[in-house]
Formats: sequence, structure tokens, C-alpha cells
Amino acid sequence: MQCIYKIIKMKTAEQQIEFIEEMIATAKGNIGEGSIFYLIWGWSVFIAAGINYYLLNVAQTDLHWLPWPIGMTLAGLLSMIVGFKKGKQGGAKSHLENFLGSLWLGFIITLFVVLSGMWVVGYEATYPILMALYGFGTFASGRMLKFKPLMIGGVCAWICAILSFYYPFSEQLIFIAVAILTAYIIPGHLLAAQNQKNG
Repeated sequence: MQCIYKIIKMKTAEQQIEFIEEMIATAKGNIGEGSIFYLIWGWSVFIAAGINYYLLNVAQTDLHWLPWPIGMTLAGLLSMIVGFKKGKQGGAKSHLENFLGSLWLGFIITLFVVLSGMWVVGYEATYPILMALYGFGTFASGRMLKFKPLMIGGVCAWICAILSFYYPFSEQLIFIAVAILTAYIIPGHLLAAQNQKNG
């Protein structure tokens, strides 16, 4: 509310635009500090998809699904530890950061909704939807932060989602690895590098 009041009080459109750009730059810097979450989840999903692909197509074991519960549990615990440490550091959040937080909370809830129906609709229908969700979250974040790698990653995830509808689950694992590489891992590393450069 204070940010909106400040913008209204500014006399010229140039001042308003400059102030909004400063807010976005600050949010981008703070999100850059949080790039660790993109990397934790990105690498966890990428590795789990790779191991799942190997166990399913090469080793041909019935336990090919095992990397997912193990990998996602470890990623969740690591994220909680990192989040707890960052939470203790404090600091006020901008409206943009609060909105992004709400966006990703909605993403997580939707993810659990989709996963809860996986046993009904099957893997082959679920994984393209997950990739489409990755695309939505990263594209929307990229648009708000004016950070092109996230937007490009989101588009790549959407393309992988569309293509994977036409392939069996054994091949969809390749698409999910590519989607997460382009939507999470590469933008995550670029955000971290930008944050280091600015810090």
C-alpha cells in the first residue's frame, strides 16, 4: 500500500516508471538470492528423471519410480532448511515479492492436486501437465521480473509439455529433464551469477 501511495504522489510519469523499475530491480536481486530454490528443485527433478529413465529403460526394474520419493523428500527437507535460515535473516518484502510468493504457493498446491490424481489418469497424462505447470510458473515469474531466461525457460517447458503428449512415459522422462533444465537450472544459475555480480 505504501508503494502505491508513493507512486501516486510522484509528479511525473518518468518518476513513477523509474520508481517501479527500481522496485523490480530490488525484487530481482532478492529473487536472485532465492535462486538456490530453483537449483535445489531443478537438479533434484533432473537427477530423478535421469535415474528413473535408466532404471526403466536400461535396468528394466519395477522400482524405476523410486528416485522420485527419495529425491523430492530430500529436496523438500533441504528447501525447508534453506528457507528457515533465510527467514531468520528477515528483511521487508516488496509487493512484487509477495505476489511471486503467492504465485509459487499456488503452483505447489496445484502440483499436489495434479499428483493426487496421477494414479487415476496415469503417468502419461500427468507428466505433460507437470511440465506445463513448470512453464507457467517460470514464464510468469520471468515476465514480472523482466528476466528473459525465465521466460524462455517457461516457453521451452510448454513446448516439452506439448511434445510429450505424443510419447510414452519412458520417453516423457527425457522431456521432463529438458523442461527442468531450461526452466529451472539454467535460469537459476544465471540468477545466482547476476546476484553475485550485483552483490
